[in-house]
Amino acid sequence: VCSSDLTNKTITNAASISVANTSTDDSLLITTTEDSSTAGPVIALKRNSASPADADYIGQVKFKGENDADQEVTYAKITGKILDASDGSEDGMLEYAFIKGGSQNISARFRGDALQLLNGTNLYVGAGGGIQFEGATADAHEIMLSPADATADRTITLPDSSGTIALTSDIPGTDLVLDGSPQLGGHLESNGSNI
Repeated sequence: VCSSDLTNKTITNAASISVANTSTDDSLLITTTEDSSTAGPVIALKRNSASPADADYIGQVKFKGENDADQEVTYAKITGKILDASDGSEDGMLEYAFIKGGSQNISARFRGDALQLLNGTNLYVGAGGGIQFEGATADAHEIMLSPADATADRTITLPDSSGTIALTSDIPGTDLVLDGSPQLGGHLESNGSNI
């Protein structure tokens, strides 16, 4: 197809269009010369359904390759999905899937109200990173959850209960003394800062 043939803005009745490229250069380049601050160029994927419904998939980008048996494999894909199709209260999300152990696996869903990690997907924070919380008030103060420099693999298990996590600075006293001869039926005694 020559550029002179692309005189219409719409291509209709096309089941599919394939672009083959024998190099690693861009297979498709879309350029806009408009110079405002508005986003552009824009790629839109629209599913014009006569009966849109909750949980409908509405568009997908697939990343395909080959395995060592010369078979085509979809290694990753990003999919748009309708959460709520109700007029005036619409909700949507993006779903991220990857090939895992030879099978398709939905690893994450990014919704308007949550980022969900699914099916055994962990959150990994690299060296020097942490998790930052703004708190109830949007101000200049945040809480950073930051680990110590690990010398081995560690696991911290949160209890199956509600409550507030106490810091070591919240524990009264300065010393805990272990009784070397504990006795059944005895009791704990507090002596100043010692137990």
